[in-house]
Amino acid sequence: MMRLLADTANIKELEILKKRKLIDGVTTNPSIISREGKDALKILDAICRLLPDMEVFGQVVGETTEDMIEDAKRINSVGPHMVVKIPADFCGVEAIAKLKDLKIRTCATAVLTAAEALLCAQAGASYVAPYTGQNDIIGFRGTDTLTQISRVYQQLNIETKILAASIEKPQETVDYFLAGADCLTLPYSVFEASFTAPGSLTQKYVDNFRNDWDKAGCFIK
Repeated sequence: MMRLLADTANIKELEILKKRKLIDGVTTNPSIISREGKDALKILDAICRLLPDMEVFGQVVGETTEDMIEDAKRINSVGPHMVVKIPADFCGVEAIAKLKDLKIRTCATAVLTAAEALLCAQAGASYVAPYTGQNDIIGFRGTDTLTQISRVYQQLNIETKILAASIEKPQETVDYFLAGADCLTLPYSVFEASFTAPGSLTQKYVDNFRNDWDKAGCFIK
């Protein structure tokens, strides 16, 4: 089943996406939160109130395992459908394992290799978020890495979900689902560009339909 999440904390953008029934949840990170204000928990709470039945992802900023866990507890307290994003590093993996014991769901974020995704799943992450669009920076193809993660998860019957992130172009939504992602998170600009990028040609077809209709004097009554 296809699941799309919005990678934004902007309430106006979320209201538009909600009205169009395009999203199944929301992801944020410290950079996204910083564009909307200073109080992260207040911003996350506003999102939860707008979308009370959807998962909302908030990210820790602590750099030690202990600080990550304390951040995670605060973020998790915002609502019943919170998922806490934890960096996929060595301290983060320990935090993921300890948070699983506390029954706090986590998403290992900034994943760049299949090996990272495998170890984060072993530690107990509910989701892994491979930064698929950024893999070329370290010499990997994003779709290849995504396919590797999907295949090894299937082979080992791993239940961790793959949330493809760092998506920049509309076509990547198709490419990453085909490569094995369970869900995608898109910035508002990609939702919008999916319709506006081919918009002029689409509008040409619509105009042609209307012109033919009007010339023939057709009607719907």
